[in-house]
Amino acid sequence: MRFWGPPGRQVRVAAGLSVAAAGVLVAGAFVSSRAVREVASPGVAGLRQVEVADLSRGDAARWVGAQVRGIVGCDPPMCAELAGAGVDPGTLLPLRSAADEILNADVVVVTPAVRAMFGAGLDPVLAPEALARVAEIEVRRVTPEGVRSFAKELARDAADRRRAGRELLGHPRLAAAPDATRQLAAGEVDARLLSALAAITASHRLYVRAFGDPGADPGVPLRSVEISSIDGHKPSKTKISGIVRFLDAQQSQFHPIEVKLAQPSDAASTILRIRYSAPSPTGSLSS
Repeated sequence: MRFWGPPGRQVRVAAGLSVAAAGVLVAGAFVSSRAVREVASPGVAGLRQVEVADLSRGDAARWVGAQVRGIVGCDPPMCAELAGAGVDPGTLLPLRSAADEILNADVVVVTPAVRAMFGAGLDPVLAPEALARVAEIEVRRVTPEGVRSFAKELARDAADRRRAGRELLGHPRLAAAPDATRQLAAGEVDARLLSALAAITASHRLYVRAFGDPGADPGVPLRSVEISSIDGHKPSKTKISGIVRFLDAQQSQFHPIEVKLAQPSDAASTILRIRYSAPSPTGSLSS
């Protein structure tokens, strides 16, 4: 299996870091244009109304808009908030009754209204660990394979990430800050980042300043990396041009949602930030 490089070139990743060529899981059903229009003015009997202007809804919507890619299940007021935060309405799946099929979504924004609607019916189809929490609102991953099977798959993926992280720490072209070193060794880093770093170090020396996952719950794989040195120099447009082209050439789930130069307030100089979407895939490091 390969991490696909720019046209005319492929970079083979070390055996422990080989990646699947499968595309991002796409839900089976999208929202009709009529359904999207109804999101802005829900009138569903029995659905507990929640104030759209609620700050927690706004914060949750902004997190989803910045971090999630895929089909998002939501109660109509939350869908309206998400659309207002810039989420593509075509990726929203309004949940109006317990008869609606949650399994058509990749993630669900679990508001008090959604809990009241589905009750214990949420437990078999949503991962027990939230991707993020805002007050009483949780962003939860959908588990089409069932919670038990997902838990086993997640445990295997965590073991793969630990092995791959330790392989990277032994790579002569990669060095990392103490916290980043611990996170790599503990398997806390997203598999897509591990694969990307393994491929990039085939051509460049890197210093990893930090891994992160803004706003996510503890235990969720870290989906962003800050690189403060490339081949012994601070990142610049010239230095990162080849890396950007390489990452832009990736397909589906291995395509980052952010690759850019930044100047964090706690950094001495410019860094290169690479960030992937939520939720993190499982099984992509398995050979």
